[in-house]
Order: sequence, then C-alpha cells, then structure tokens
Amino acid sequence: MGQPNFHRDGSKPDAELVMAARGGEAPSLGLLLERYRPQLYAIALSMLGYTSDAEDAVHETFVTALTRLDGLRDPAAVGGWLHSILRNHCLMALRRRRPCAKPAETDRVFRELADEERIESRIESRDLRDWVWAALGRLPEMQRATVMLRYFGSSPSYEEIAAILGVPVGTVRSRLSNAKVRLSELLLASAGLSDRDHQKLVAERLAFYVAEFRSLYGGGRDRFLAHYADDLEIGLAGGPRRLGRHLFAEIVDEDTGDGVRAEPVRALASGNVTVLEGNFLNPPEDPFHCPPGFAFVLFHGEHQVRGMRIYNSARPARSEE
Repeated sequence: MGQPNFHRDGSKPDAELVMAARGGEAPSLGLLLERYRPQLYAIALSMLGYTSDAEDAVHETFVTALTRLDGLRDPAAVGGWLHSILRNHCLMALRRRRPCAKPAETDRVFRELADEERIESRIESRDLRDWVWAALGRLPEMQRATVMLRYFGSSPSYEEIAAILGVPVGTVRSRLSNAKVRLSELLLASAGLSDRDHQKLVAERLAFYVAEFRSLYGGGRDRFLAHYADDLEIGLAGGPRRLGRHLFAEIVDEDTGDGVRAEPVRALASGNVTVLEGNFLNPPEDPFHCPPGFAFVLFHGEHQVRGMRIYNSARPARSEE
C-alpha cells in the first residue's frame, strides 16, 4: 500500500473560515475546528494523558470557540487562540485532580473561564444562534432544559438550576458536560458536508495504518519500521524524549514476542499531524500484559514519521481472586 499524502490540506485559509463562521456558517467553524483537532488533542494528551479528560478538554474548547468567536481580534491567529483556550481547560482538569495546585495559577484560570461563562450567556445574540438553537433541538430534553436555563435564561447558578429541575447539582454539571460534548460533535458533523477532501484524508490515513499493522503481524516487520525515520524522536508519556528508530523497534519486538497486537481503530489527521488511537489485544494467557488502549501522536516528514509520542490508557483494576 502506498503512503498517503501527509501534507495535503487544500482547504480555505483560517481567516476566511473564521469570517464565514461569523457570518453564520456553522460548517465553516466546524471545518476550522476539525483542522485543528489533531493538534489540540495532542496537547491535551500531553497535559492530561490518555484519559477521557483529554477528549473532554477538546470538546470544551470547541464549545468555547463557538461562543467566543466574535471576540477573536485577528482571524488569522485562530490557531494560537484555540491552543490558549485548550490549555486553560486542561489546567482546570488538572486542578480537579490536584486540589492543592498553586493558587496564583488557578486563580488566573478561574478568572479567564469565568469570563468565558459570561460570554457564553450572550450566545443568543450571535450570528450563529440559528445553528445553535437547531443543534439544541437535537439534545435529549433534560439536557436541553439544563442548557437553556444555564445559557439562555437569566444565567442562574448551578444550585438554582438544580432547584428548578429538582435534581442534584452534580446532575446539572453532568448534563452540561454531556451537552457540550454533543454540541461539539454536531458542529464537527456539520463540517463533513463541506469538506469531503478532509474526510477522505482521514479515511486514507486510518486505512494506511490498519494495513501497516496487519503487515507487521504478517511478517512485514522491516516494511513497517521503514515508515519511521532513523533518527525518530520518540517519547513515552511521562518520560524523556529519545532519538532512534531502534527504540521503537525494541517496543514493537517486545510486544510481538509477548503475543500482543495493536489494532488501530480511529484516526485524526491534519497537515503533517496524525493522532492514531487503537486497542491492544493481549494473549488469552496474559490478559493484563498491556493496557486496553493506546494513542500515538505522529509527526510526518516528507517521506517518514520523524516524531511520535505514545500514550497508553489506564489499566483496569484487577479483581481479587
């Protein structure tokens, strides 16, 4: 199988997509966010690990971008703007994990996110409001009611919403979180109708890696490894970055020798960045050898992968026998 085009983009410039989105074209915003999703997810993985928090931070970033788009001063600088929003959400997720985070840092993040919430309450006046209302109509009714009370009413607190709906505050938070995920998914889905080239690119990359891993386990080790540069920069989560394809070869040989197979199931792609997610298939006699899943962040050069970061999901708890 030939190598896919790792640098094709062919889409409209960022600034043009931002201006179209401000004019009410939700697919343009969805297309812009899809373009940056691999980079954003890679940053979230590096900050939060391969957990649901990383995906949640990206969804939160998308919804924040939807509600703050008119505040972006330079449409051409949308990439840095999105990265900044994402990092704030990641810091908030880290704070939830570590309540003893530095006060100065968390106070700054709280101020910025509080400002985002104030802006979110004005979403109804945006050019994108028609799309937002249509998307809300596709949410389950209790999620929809919670979102409407939070962002379209008089901006009541979580406690007030809980009292109105007769549910615990935790339920309000959960519904809002799930609604943001669904809204971001609908926004990305709207982009698929206007960017067939990007959808084709993603499908090509996933098909390429599925075929490459099958080749690896079918005796094509050397062909598989040839896809990676001799001076590959490789990093494992929480460890230092090191150079050399031989390091990746050692990991591959150890896993295959132990009867472990990696099965890609999802890809995100944009420009020279691919995020590849998949499952580890452990041998029956050693079901806990590798964690259930992995995420590879791949940085492509002209002909080979020049850098990769490897993140593994948490291992499931073993039941005591």
